[in-house]
Amino acid sequence: MDVLQRANQLQAQGKDVLHCEVGQPETGAPPAVGAAAAAALTATDPPQVLGYTDSFGLLALREKIAAHYQRYYKLAEPVPASRIVVTTGSSGGFLLAFTACFDPGDVVAIASSGYPCYRNILSALGCELGTIPINDEFKLTARELQAEIDRRVASGEDVIKGLILSSPGNPTGAMLSADELKELCRLCDEQSIMFLSDEIYHGITYGKKEATALEFSDQAMIINSFSKYYSSKLLGVVGLFWCCVCGCHVML
Repeated sequence: MDVLQRANQLQAQGKDVLHCEVGQPETGAPPAVGAAAAAALTATDPPQVLGYTDSFGLLALREKIAAHYQRYYKLAEPVPASRIVVTTGSSGGFLLAFTACFDPGDVVAIASSGYPCYRNILSALGCELGTIPINDEFKLTARELQAEIDRRVASGEDVIKGLILSSPGNPTGAMLSADELKELCRLCDEQSIMFLSDEIYHGITYGKKEATALEFSDQAMIINSFSKYYSSKLLGVVGLFWCCVCGCHVML
C-alpha cells in the first residue's frame, strides 16, 4: 500500500503511471451496473428506499449469489441463500470469519507466499501464524499441510486450528487442481482444521477451470467478491460478499 500511495502521488503530479502494485483490474464497473446504482440513489418513481438491510444482506442479492455458485460450478445441490452473508468488502468478511472461527493463540496456517493482509489481520487478533513453505509449483497442497501437521506433532507444538489459502494464489498465480483442492479439503476435515478458501480470483484463469471448496466439503468457509473477475470498482465499495459453509451457523 505504500507503493500505491506513492504511485497515486506521482499520478497526481501528472506522471504517467502503470499500476501493478495491487490486485485490481484496470476496468471499472460495467455501464449497466453504474446506471443501476445511480437509479437506486436518485429514482423517485417508484421511490427507492435506501437504508439498513437484514444483517446477512439483501435477500435478493444472496439468492442471485446462490444461483451463480450452483450454475458456475455445476453444483449437484443448490446453495441456500440462508448460507450467504454479504459484507462491505471481502476484508470485512475476513475479519468476521477470523473472529468467528479462531481465538487468540490459535494457530492458523498460511502459505509462505500469500496475501499480506492475512498475516496482518490474524496477528492483530492474537492468532499464531503457522507459515507453510510452498512447493516447487508455488502451491500449498495437502502434502505440505500434512508435513507441517506431522512436524508439529513430533515437536510438541500446538496443533493447527485453521488454514487460509487463495487459489488462484496471490501473488504467485498458482492454482490448485480439482483433485488437489479435494485432498486439501479432506485433510482439513479429518484434522478438524477450519479451511477458509479465498476464491476472489476465480474467473481470472487461463486454460483451466477452477474448483470451489463447496464441491468437496460442507465444513469449508468460502470468501469471494465482485471486485476482481467482474472488474467492478463500484461494487467493490458497496457489495462484496463472503461465503461460508459450515455445519452449524451456516453461511456461504
